[in-house]
Amino acid sequence: MAKKGGATLAEDAPWRVSSGRPVPKISRSPVLTISQNPETDYAISVMKHPNPVGGGFAMEAVLESAGPECVVPGQVTPLRLLGVKVWPVEVDLKFLEPVGKELKMLGKFMDNAVELMNKSFIDR
Repeated sequence: MAKKGGATLAEDAPWRVSSGRPVPKISRSPVLTISQNPETDYAISVMKHPNPVGGGFAMEAVLESAGPECVVPGQVTPLRLLGVKVWPVEVDLKFLEPVGKELKMLGKFMDNAVELMNKSFIDR
């Protein structure tokens, strides 16, 4: 059976076809940062210990699930938009600074043009 339509994706746009599975991006930023002192060092060693209760570091351990209502200190709390929880994403807008400067210069130019037109009407 003959194919109808254009070329396949690989023939049409070969740069869009991946050779294998895409590699997921993993964020290396820490979820929670704490200052280092003897108490936090001890707490981290207890958390990393394979059996803190059996090792005598603790009397009992409580495990809580981190559900959607869990808020980690230092983490941005989610916003509710149209009934859906959304975490705000930080975007660095430094690349837009030159555009802002050009827009300010264009605004000044337009203000000067309006002033010049107003002066010409006042002089009549």
